[in-house]
Order: sequence, then structure tokens, then C-alpha cells
Amino acid sequence: MRNDIAQALLLNVLKGIPFEEVEDARKYFQTMARYKYDDYQQFSAGMRFIERFALWLHQMESGDKMTALEFIRNKLIFISSAEMNLLVSSAFPDVIKDYFIRDVAIELGLPEYRISAIINSVQYKILIRQSLFCGMSDGAKIEFFRRANTGIISHEQIYQTYELSSERASKMLDELNKDLKKIMAPTEPGPVDNKFKRVFLLDDFSASGTSYLKMATEKGIQKLKGKIAAFYKSIYENDEFKNVFDLSQLKVYVIIYLCTEQAKNQIESNFAALENEFNSKPELVCLHLIPNSDKLNEIEDEKIMALCKKDIYYDAEELEDEHTKKGGANVKLGFGGCALPVVLVHNTPNNSVPLLWSYDTSEKFVGLFPRIPRHKEI
Repeated sequence: MRNDIAQALLLNVLKGIPFEEVEDARKYFQTMARYKYDDYQQFSAGMRFIERFALWLHQMESGDKMTALEFIRNKLIFISSAEMNLLVSSAFPDVIKDYFIRDVAIELGLPEYRISAIINSVQYKILIRQSLFCGMSDGAKIEFFRRANTGIISHEQIYQTYELSSERASKMLDELNKDLKKIMAPTEPGPVDNKFKRVFLLDDFSASGTSYLKMATEKGIQKLKGKIAAFYKSIYENDEFKNVFDLSQLKVYVIIYLCTEQAKNQIESNFAALENEFNSKPELVCLHLIPNSDKLNEIEDEKIMALCKKDIYYDAEELEDEHTKKGGANVKLGFGGCALPVVLVHNTPNNSVPLLWSYDTSEKFVGLFPRIPRHKEI
């Protein structure tokens, strides 16, 4: 739809609201559409934000439209491609690199401010090569991370998934040995050097943290579940991986580009159980933390919360299934009741309120930024 027609549609939908407020909102959303919102990747072909916004508001009762407009203007957190790429590209130089500098400084007996001496040392190059960088989901943007660190990290160290096969492990070890010989020439690397000593597990976003690490009950027994637990079990309980990782010196770092305070607390609360089982625990690094104060709450966002809870804007048949029920009775405030106002440019997390992401297939209410689900019953 042409932009001028879309804006006329928006003005028509907002009839009854004072002109000054409508005009101010129109200018604001027109700017934000060009800057961010038009880039949402799940809009249908030819669809733009202003048109979508008008159609979204049109579904609502007259008394709710202003509340919905203020919700999007004042509370929405939209993460663009440029913003996410900035986090990914800065992960190594701004965060990960410091861990190598710290460890090598200790090994060489140098103060950490001797950066030039440290990063030019053989020990620094060896430790970087003895590290693996693995994605924890499709959103980890591993391909962008690889390109951003070309010449620093070998392509043979970067993998799309943390679920490593025995065959893959053997190939990784062969490539590690070849590169270590080049770095350490003419000295041959010893048996301990021929193993990986650092693992960095990368992901783009965590809202609740439950998919990473949690305690779950199976047949009356409490067990650790989640991606982090699965990775630890694979390397500590699989004999084939004991020849790949130096378990006595292994350090694991979970790097999440964008993480809520709730998710951070959830993940770290289970580290003690992980350490108790494997005598080791990772370090969680959140490049950008979304504080709990950014979530919708009953005090400051009473009207918005009431809007989210209205049955006329909630299609239970479309939104609820066996997977969503793991997070609570319903998802009116998002999976796990997270009540997030967050939209990522490639998709909207189901931890955000469904007022934002309700599926296009719903005949009852369609969200502003429709979500493509990972799990959906057909």
C-alpha cells in the first residue's frame, strides 16, 4: 500500500482522538517506520508498518485505541538488524578478548595493561586457537560472528550448533593439531595442548532462560534440563569427547547478546546444581541486559495490562498448545508471564505479550508484529 494511503487509513482509524495528538503520533510513527519498523521480516510482501498499525488498531474498541497507541509509542522495544549486528560484532573485541588477555597475563606473569605484549605472545595465539565458538540456536548469527572476526578466529573453530557429533569432534581435533603446529613451530605441541580449553556458547536472545538451564522433574527425580545441561552432559559423559576437551582446564562461557534480567537470574540460579553434578559451571555474559523495569507491570502499565488480558484480543485456540502450557495456564502476558514489550527484527519472541505477535492465522485478533512460531500444532 502507498504510504499516503496508509497514513490516511491510520487517521481514519483514529477518528475521535484530538487532532493534535493524532498528528503528533502520525509524525512519530512515520519516522520510526522508516528508521526501524518497516524492516520487520515477518510482514507479508508489500506490507509496511503504518498500514499494519492502522489495521491492528482497527480491530480494537474505540476506548482502547489510545491505550494501544501509547503502548507502542512509549513501551515498545524494537531491536533492529543494525543493533543486533552491533552486539554480535562487538562480542569478541569488547568482551571475549578480555578473558583471553586476563588468562594469558596470569600465565605470563604480566599485568593486564601490558596488552601489546600479551596479544603478540605465542600463548595468546595458542589459547585463542584452543577455543570453540558454537551457536545455541538459529538466531545466534554465527555467520555474522564469523565474518566480523575473520583473521582472528579460524573458521574451523566456529560452528552453527553446540550439538557436536563424534565425527565432527575428530575433524575439529585434526584441524586444531595442524594449526597448533604452525603457531608453535619449530616446537611440537605437547599432548595437553592438543585439546580445546575454552568454549563460548553464543545466542541472540533469552527472555525466560528456561530453555538454557532449569530443574525439571522426571519420574519423581529432579534433573537438570536445557541447552547448557545438554552440552555439559555431552562433553563430560561421552568418552570420545574426553580426547577433544581438556576437562581439567576447560572454561565455558555462555554469551547472550540480548538478555532479560529475569533470564539471567533463572540461568544463574541453577549453576550450583550444574557444578554439583559436573564439578564445573560456566560464566554467563550478557552483552545487553533488559532490566525487569522494562517489563509491563500492574502499577505503571495498568491500562496496557488490562488490554492484554481482554478475551476479545486473545485467541486461546490459536495461541495455546502443549508447549505454551509449560509456561503457565495461558500466554496473555507472554510465555512464562514475562510481559515483555520486545520485538526482534527477524521475529517476535513468545515471551512478549501476544497483543504484539498474535498469529496472522487467527480469525479473532491479529498482532501488530506477527510471529512465526517454532512449535505450532496443525
